[in-house]
This record gives sequence, structure tokens and C-alpha cells, in this order.
Amino acid sequence: MRILTILLLAMLLVTALVVAQSGRRFTSPSHMLVQEPLIKTAQENTFTTSTVLPDCYTYAVERGDPKTGPSVTLSRLAAGCKVPWHIHSANAQVLFVSGTFRLTMKGQPAQILAEGSYAYVPAKHQHEESCLAGCTYYVIREGAADVHYVDARGKEISPKVALAAVGERPAAAESTRQ
Repeated sequence: MRILTILLLAMLLVTALVVAQSGRRFTSPSHMLVQEPLIKTAQENTFTTSTVLPDCYTYAVERGDPKTGPSVTLSRLAAGCKVPWHIHSANAQVLFVSGTFRLTMKGQPAQILAEGSYAYVPAKHQHEESCLAGCTYYVIREGAADVHYVDARGKEISPKVALAAVGERPAAAESTRQ
């Protein structure tokens, strides 16, 4: 009788969990909530600057919210734009649309990336990048977007110090550009 009671309680618990989960939205492999289909044209993008990125770097949010969780953004960098050694808290996939881009991952030789190239940047992996010729690429992040600049020893430094070291300056304030 005791075994039967335990089995019934276990089945009741499993049933309760299934019912509770059925009311939730399922998530995609990228951990973003499943939404209605989405199509955006290039004309619908609004490009923004950030005070932690060089002023030559703009991005448009395609999906999600990069400040709070997973997202897809479209980045544009002017030729010569440099982003010094840094890390991110979340894994990121990068899909190149146009331009010529130099990406150096800590411990690996620099790679030149162009249209159709792909890069995977694991969370907390040091890397630096520069745009050699007008760069456009998508970034698919698995978590919130952040940038933590690091010095040669891997110690975090301020955006102003890091960017000045490569001849860049942070955007004066977050702004929106078309």
C-alpha cells in the first residue's frame, strides 16, 4: 500500500509539472522566446551608438533586447574602426554581410573575415577586432550584450582607457542614427 501511495504521488507531481509547463512559451535553441514571424527590411533599421563602444561602431537591434538577454543585432563599423581586447559575458555567433574585418582571438593568429564568413566567440574569450573596409555583420548573442575591455594581463580596464590606447574614443552618449 505504501508503494502504491508513493507511485500515485509521483504521478501526481509529474502531471502537475506537465500542466504547469503547458502554459509557458517554449524557447528556441538561442533561448529567445518564440514569437510571431518577423521580417525587417534594411530601411526599418535604426542604428544606435553606445558609450562603451567606439563612436565608429553602430548597431541596430533586429530581435530581442541586448540589454537584458538574448538578441540579434546588425553592426556597422566604419573603415579603420578598432575595438581593442575585450570579453563578453555571453556566447556570440557572428555572420559577416560585407566589408573586410580582422578578428584576433586570444591564443590564435588574426583572421581576415569577409562576406559570408562566420565566427563563434565563446563567453569570456578575449578578442580584438578592426574593420579594414566598411564592415556589416550580424551578432547572435545567447545572453545580454556587454563589453568588458581588458589589458595585456587580462585585467578589466575602462572603455575610455582601452579605446584611447588604439586611437578610438567612446561615443559621447547613446544615440540613434539612421
